[in-house]
Amino acid sequence: MSESKKDTAAPSPEAEQKDEAEEGLRATVERTGPCECTVRIEADADYLRDRYQKELESLRGELRLPGFRRGRAPSGLVERRMGTTVRSDLIASVVAEAYDDAVDENGLTVVSQKEAPDLENYAWEPGQPAEFEFKCEVLPAVEVEEKDYKGLEAEVPALEMTDELFAREMERFAQQFATWEEVTGTGIDWDDYVEAEVSIPEVNWAETIGFYPRSERIGPFTVEGVKAVLVGAKAGDKVEVEGQTTQEQVSRRPQLEPLAGQKTKLRLHLVHVTRRKVPALDEDLARKVGLGSVKEIESYVRGRLQQALVERKAQIARHMLVDKVLENAPCELPPSLVERAAEEEQLRRLVRLLRMGVARQDAERMAAEHATRSRESIVRSLKASYLLRKVAEAERIVVTEAEVDGQVRAFAARQGWREERARTYMEERGMIRALRDDMRESKTEDFLAEHGRVTEIPPDEFAKRHAHAEMPEVEEAPGGAEI
Repeated sequence: MSESKKDTAAPSPEAEQKDEAEEGLRATVERTGPCECTVRIEADADYLRDRYQKELESLRGELRLPGFRRGRAPSGLVERRMGTTVRSDLIASVVAEAYDDAVDENGLTVVSQKEAPDLENYAWEPGQPAEFEFKCEVLPAVEVEEKDYKGLEAEVPALEMTDELFAREMERFAQQFATWEEVTGTGIDWDDYVEAEVSIPEVNWAETIGFYPRSERIGPFTVEGVKAVLVGAKAGDKVEVEGQTTQEQVSRRPQLEPLAGQKTKLRLHLVHVTRRKVPALDEDLARKVGLGSVKEIESYVRGRLQQALVERKAQIARHMLVDKVLENAPCELPPSLVERAAEEEQLRRLVRLLRMGVARQDAERMAAEHATRSRESIVRSLKASYLLRKVAEAERIVVTEAEVDGQVRAFAARQGWREERARTYMEERGMIRALRDDMRESKTEDFLAEHGRVTEIPPDEFAKRHAHAEMPEVEEAPGGAEI
């Protein structure tokens, strides 16, 4: 009996009013492509007129006009004084409500509005209907199923300790304690550090620049064959090389802008040359670094290298598992999202390097250099982030505020800062959200590894089978093992 009463109960006057209002306002969404849609909004004349009259009456009750008490001004006078503003605000409000409801109800993530109506200059008069159209770029409608990300299989190279790897890591260990000494009387080596006065008389430009010959770069210029030019040269000599730069690289040097994209003769006056002196791996070095003997150095290096091999295999495994998700749930991306990705990727890389303990100045430099990577890699990274977010939503993988706070404290400790300074630094650069997103993505990759199966195969076989696969870059603090 009670259920029958409930089912047949008449709706409240408020509900009837809402239904009637909603009947006069419609929003439809049409998918016009994987990442495009059109949102159309239609408002009936009666619906808009009713809303307009209500807005005027509400305003009349609050408005005080000369010669009238509050709320006593004639409706016609209020409309003459405020009608234009009320009509403009009404249109903006109606469109915003309908647009937001359409986006929410259809589960859209709008990346950009390619076309939007000019609401500020939209001329509407009572008694007229209104129509509006938005053309939007949106994230694709992709649903990941459990089979797309659970129980995945991936192959990784069976990285093992070799004499060559160990010898190279021993060299790297010694290089951490190298000193720089001035080079005089001998020719420049490709691994030296050179300071030179660089000039181009044609554009009246000169600047002192430090560079490594092996990099084949001098400031904003790419210089081919610089090593051959410097063979036999010494501090104090003057030489010429040919370089080329781009518009982006000369953005802070207006004098050089006319040279962008052209080959240019650079005059170098070699001012100072220093060379790194690597200490011998002997008992003296062992004592200096707090280890008892060369054998203890070898043991330490061997352990670090072994750990690096394990971490590298885990890194490749996660990368290959994410590739499997990309294969199982292919998706397109809005072009505007890809265009903005370089800047976002730079911020993301900065966060990750700081989490790894890289010094702030080094992390900022490395992140900026990384932003120049290929468009294909950026697209792959964006698709991976999008699908990993879908997996995280499906599996309710979250990052708590306590976990974020812990990362901020760790960053502060590594930089030698107070926690407040570290948090301010990250908040001013929009890094807290990026940090949370990066942590959630890492957790999701861990989830894939936990529920996947990884098989080790010989490195040569791995290289053949995955010749076209883009491997993750080695991410490490300076001085760590590189595999």
